[in-house]
Amino acid sequence: MVTKTYYLVVTSLPVDIRTFLYVAIGGMAGATSRWGLLEILPDNNSWPWQIFIVNMIGSCILGAIVSKPFQRLSPRSISALAAGLCGSFTTFSMFSLDLAELLRSNQIPNALTYLGSSIIGGLILFSLSKSFFNRIVVSK
Repeated sequence: MVTKTYYLVVTSLPVDIRTFLYVAIGGMAGATSRWGLLEILPDNNSWPWQIFIVNMIGSCILGAIVSKPFQRLSPRSISALAAGLCGSFTTFSMFSLDLAELLRSNQIPNALTYLGSSIIGGLILFSLSKSFFNRIVVSK
């Protein structure tokens, strides 16, 4: 089987076009899932619950993806799920914007709570999810 090497315009590094497409499809699924979830979650002006919830869900999903049962998937599938789906579902840019807005409006306690709970909560949920899925026995 002959494999072709493709190069992205912005880099001279070789890119596997199939992996690129898997990540793009995962990204489309993640972005539309986030949009859909943000549409149904109530908007609360005092604290950015919507983005917090999205990022916590994304942390759980990523914990599962890097766990042992998911390692049976192909590297392309892992890339699609981790970089594509989770990368586009979670949103550091909106987290940063929400945090900056809380600081700009002098809501320092809310900003610090949002910052701390996002970082600590994300790490805890990632770890719990990974630990949970690592305990699942996958039959061969």
